[in-house]
Amino acid sequence: MGKLIMMTAVTRVERKQATQLVFDTVNRLGGWIDDVRLYSNLMNTIRLTLPAGAFRDLAAALAEAGIEVDPPAAAGGDPKAERMATLQLSFVHDEPDLRREVPAVPG
Repeated sequence: MGKLIMMTAVTRVERKQATQLVFDTVNRLGGWIDDVRLYSNLMNTIRLTLPAGAFRDLAAALAEAGIEVDPPAAAGGDPKAERMATLQLSFVHDEPDLRREVPAVPG
């Protein structure tokens, strides 16, 4: 499978819209989402799998939508081979921190 590709991006695009855009773009490029971690409304970390030859297209499509991704280093090898990656999206906004209510656990 090869070494993990790590990408980062900072954007002013609304977080739900930005996250959905990443999901849709990865899917369109023949990949899939493995996991998502949400850190309040400040950052999302998305773990994905994508054909090695599609990472530049992913970065270009996201940049066109206002999400400037640090371009990944060349994935190398077979462009059709699956490669795992992480994309850390940090959001710039004026909203207060997102508060989620944690239910009380009996016991």
